[in-house]
Amino acid sequence: MLWGIVWLLMAVETAAQPTTLPRQRITAAAQHLRNSAQLLPLNPAAALLQGEQALHLAAVSGPPAEVAAAYLAIGAAYQAQRQYEPALRHFTRALRLYQQLHNEPGRARALGMLGQTQYLEGDTGQAYDTYKQALALTLSVGNPRSKAEVYSNLGELLGAGGQWRRALRSYEQAYAEWQQAGSLPGQAQALNSIGLAHHQLRQYSRSLYYLRLSLQQARQLGDSTSTGEALASTGRVYQDVGNYEVAMGFYTQAISQLPAYTPPARRAAALQALALVQDSMANRAAAIRALRQALPLARRAGSQIQVSTLYQKLADLYQRESNYPQALAAQRRYSDLQDSVFAERRSAQIAELQTRYESEKKGREIQLLLKNRQIQDANLRRQKLLRNAMAVGALLLLLAVAALYRGRREQARINRLLQRKNRAINRQKQELSHLNHTKDTLFSIISHDLRSPLSSLYSMLTLQTLGNLPPERMAAHTQRLSRTLDVTLRLLDNLLNWSAAQIQGDKVRPESIALQTAAEEALALLIGDAERKSIQLLTQLPAPCLVSADLNMLRLVLRNLVGNAIKFTPAEGTVTLAARLQETGMWEISVTDTGVGIAVADQARIFGENGLHSTLGTAREKGTGLGLRLCKEFVERNGGRISFASVPGQGSTFRFTLPAAMPEVLPLLPVVLAPAIVAAAG
Repeated sequence: MLWGIVWLLMAVETAAQPTTLPRQRITAAAQHLRNSAQLLPLNPAAALLQGEQALHLAAVSGPPAEVAAAYLAIGAAYQAQRQYEPALRHFTRALRLYQQLHNEPGRARALGMLGQTQYLEGDTGQAYDTYKQALALTLSVGNPRSKAEVYSNLGELLGAGGQWRRALRSYEQAYAEWQQAGSLPGQAQALNSIGLAHHQLRQYSRSLYYLRLSLQQARQLGDSTSTGEALASTGRVYQDVGNYEVAMGFYTQAISQLPAYTPPARRAAALQALALVQDSMANRAAAIRALRQALPLARRAGSQIQVSTLYQKLADLYQRESNYPQALAAQRRYSDLQDSVFAERRSAQIAELQTRYESEKKGREIQLLLKNRQIQDANLRRQKLLRNAMAVGALLLLLAVAALYRGRREQARINRLLQRKNRAINRQKQELSHLNHTKDTLFSIISHDLRSPLSSLYSMLTLQTLGNLPPERMAAHTQRLSRTLDVTLRLLDNLLNWSAAQIQGDKVRPESIALQTAAEEALALLIGDAERKSIQLLTQLPAPCLVSADLNMLRLVLRNLVGNAIKFTPAEGTVTLAARLQETGMWEISVTDTGVGIAVADQARIFGENGLHSTLGTAREKGTGLGLRLCKEFVERNGGRISFASVPGQGSTFRFTLPAAMPEVLPLLPVVLAPAIVAAAG
């Protein structure tokens, strides 16, 4: 942020005799100071010299506003050199001048720069208060550009404190202000910040969406710095989701886009990130080359911590490459730098502690003054009360007796009313708790089981767009994605049925149903799964077999039970659907498989009463644990009971009962299934 301010002072640099310059040149220098929006890279030392020259020119014959602008430029130069104390002094002087001049835009700009220095110095609490003051001023002034800058700084501060949701709101407000100001560079930077905030919140799809918009705008502007930042941010997202090939491509493009004046520390960090991705792809030689390129850049940046980290990673890579001499040399350099790293970290901690101490000390002094004032106010009020107490004492006593009598009667009435309201509140609380539990369960399933196939689909489409994926790998990805989407479609079917059941409550629409017809529909939907595993489906349903139940609920129960039997049955196995009429007038329907059975430890959790439980099938099929929970709930709503018996290694049998229906309601329909895998037994 120093670059634009010192560029504003370039008109002043050519002055040979400041005391004899004409008024027009001083005014031109002040105009450059006011128009501080154009950012160009300059040396911080040169910027400091130019700022001091501008201050001298403004102090000789310029107005106070130009003096304040010069203070801001000098403070920015000190801030770029990490000399925060002189930077704070100059920003404070500029703020006082703007206050005396009642210059609200200048005060807002000075507060924003003062807050950024406080943040860099480690005083985040004071920085937050300063940013809030700057925001209040910019809102009153109504300058969209100033508001956007304050919102961006506030978002950076909140993000550093881990408050990413609040930071995201600040970045979104900054983007809206940049749009109103018509600043395309500001919009590109705000979109990049929004994408990074979504990344920190693990919302990877949204992060990639906003980063793509930022990259498009940066490329349209031809801004290599913003383009490199957007590419590097996109690479970090793909790295976190484990897509290292795509991440390496974005990192490589980001490094090539960085301009020549990019700070060495930032370029070294980009090379280090590239090395981590290459190491994750087992390309250690390329990772070593990237780290060795980053070393001289980190030395130029003067960060002993960054240099030490690079040597530590080099030593680890050399050791895994069995290059023990180089590993030993890198480890020695890492060990030699530990004292410097420790001293650097210790200095930063001491500075932060000192800043916090000063802030707390000031806060305690303010609190002490407030308490003293409160004590004085309390004494004055006490004296007034004592003067008036004797005059109205008798009247108050009479009023108190009357009020006490009426109060007791009113209190009794209120207590009765409160009891009724408490009972109503308890009922509402129970309903709300049930709804919240339903919502949390639904959201947890959606976030856990829908994110994976959608992310896989997005990654595959991205790889296909880049055009660097071999056909055999594309075929493997496509097959795996097809299986994942098949499971997802079944999950959505269960979720929709479950959601509808939760919304409808206990509403059941029983009707007379031919079990053979419902079984035909369920088995027809699952024939494909059975064919893939060469599983034989058998039906042992007597005719007629009429049950009284809700048709949609019965369909879901049969589909889930038969689907689970196929899922946990190995190839060449059998799944049998049977029914028998009990003496109690209930039909008992059973689904028996010759699969792997259920482990004893998992049998208590099979219906999801203590939380959703799911295991992989014999062909690595995935599930959500919601199917059997729905089966139990729907069977019980229809007046039946569900149970199971299982022997590990031999198979399982799930049984549920339903009331029998009158035989004259529906005709019996024949069961027609694929003869290659389905047989009917009497």
